[in-house]
Amino acid sequence: MLQRFHLQEPTLSKRQDDVVAQLSYIGLDPKEEVIMESGYRIDALVEVNGKQVCIEVDGLSHLIGKNRSPLGITILKRRQVPSIDGIELVSVPHWDWQKIVNDKKKKQGAH
Repeated sequence: MLQRFHLQEPTLSKRQDDVVAQLSYIGLDPKEEVIMESGYRIDALVEVNGKQVCIEVDGLSHLIGKNRSPLGITILKRRQVPSIDGIELVSVPHWDWQKIVNDKKKKQGAH
């Protein structure tokens, strides 16, 4: 089963690139597309205050339709990574990231 996870090619998005770039900018030195002991591929792994944290950038492919309900596979990953790997998983939903981007653009336009 673990081999099946490893054979899947990662799907990178501009949003994920932007989140990883921001993590780098604030000095967190993210490791991208890390395969965990559980077999799950994580978008980014960072260390915060001596503790490893998984970052998952959740775009539309993680959700059911246009609402904010996660797909079953996303729910499973959110449960299993902390349970099996013992590492906290933080989700960055696309709507929250877009809000940050829009706020930044507004602030830049005000100067």
